[in-house]
Amino acid sequence: MNVLISPRLTLRPPAPPDAEDIALWLSDRNVARMLARVPHPYHVEDAEEWIDRVAADPDAMVYTIHRERLIGVVSLEGDPAAPVLGYWLAAPWHGRGYMTEAAHALLSHAFSTRGIDAVASSVFADNPASLRVQRKLGFCITGAGETFAHGRNASVQTLTTRLTAAAFAGHECQETRSAA
Repeated sequence: MNVLISPRLTLRPPAPPDAEDIALWLSDRNVARMLARVPHPYHVEDAEEWIDRVAADPDAMVYTIHRERLIGVVSLEGDPAAPVLGYWLAAPWHGRGYMTEAAHALLSHAFSTRGIDAVASSVFADNPASLRVQRKLGFCITGAGETFAHGRNASVQTLTTRLTAAAFAGHECQETRSAA
């Protein structure tokens, strides 16, 4: 089991005892509404099923984020060669830089151990805090579209983003320029 340590956080794979905290924090409508795949309300049984699915995928890089207790999740999932960054943070810890720190720890680990060239992600257009996290990490906006958000039961305007290993090393967005 990989455990990642940052200056203020410990990241580790989810475990059955995490289900209650995960359900508690994802029951917050303001958190759930910013996530595409999370239903609202969210129950302990939902968290238990999710933990079981994560445990069954040996390639997934899914970590619970801990301070004094579990405060969120950060993950790289999907195609191991081109994974997608996903994350959420419980409301009491918003605005303190914890998600940037957790995502940086995971991305640093992934780029250094998995040989990944780039990571994709997305944010809902009405979630500027999430976009700020990604910008601080070096992500660039690559497009726009719509995503169905289960917690809202509606389609939401979405910005797609991408981070290259080189941009992450330099912590700046490296826009792709087309030759004209």
